[in-house]
Amino acid sequence: VPVALRSEGGEEIRVLDLERGRQTFMLEVHTRPLAVALDPDLRLFRRLLPDEAPPILRQVMVDRTVATILLPESGEAHAAAEMLATKLQNRTPRIISATNGLPAAPTLVIGLHEQVDAWLARRQLPARPEIVQGKGSAQAWTVTRPQGATLTLVSARDAGALAALVRPLPHYGRQSYIVFDGAKMIERGTWPMRVQVMKLE
Repeated sequence: VPVALRSEGGEEIRVLDLERGRQTFMLEVHTRPLAVALDPDLRLFRRLLPDEAPPILRQVMVDRTVATILLPESGEAHAAAEMLATKLQNRTPRIISATNGLPAAPTLVIGLHEQVDAWLARRQLPARPEIVQGKGSAQAWTVTRPQGATLTLVSARDAGALAALVRPLPHYGRQSYIVFDGAKMIERGTWPMRVQVMKLE
């Protein structure tokens, strides 16, 4: 098992020979240790911890506890948002009020660009990522909240751009972010993995 030791003298990789499911190791260092990272390059075939894996769109598609917030209150945009939520979750979505606090469950938020930006700002959540900013007619992206639940946001220019996502978006569950121009995907990707680092006092 590779372990990265960060100390005042730099970083070095040590390989530990793990023979049992649980084992204690003593590592000698010559300068004050600052942090330890297990499997820093993610080379081991292992079950990732919840906050190591990048959040992806699929998490709000398969988790039956997902709460859905539809920011358009009425009209064509509301109807398109509701249809999109139903299609993404393959069931009637559990819709909650946009004015309530953010639930502990994974949450899907759908709205028009200005509504999504205002909603994020009011809750002091990370703004629209630069990688999708100003691109295409609609974007979707994921955020891992501090307590671990995934927040997925779908933002579109207008009701027509939201409606255009109903068919294609459910096919991109493995992505962390995606940009559409109408129904055509023009950019996509996954956020990088997060290595677990234990800081030493």
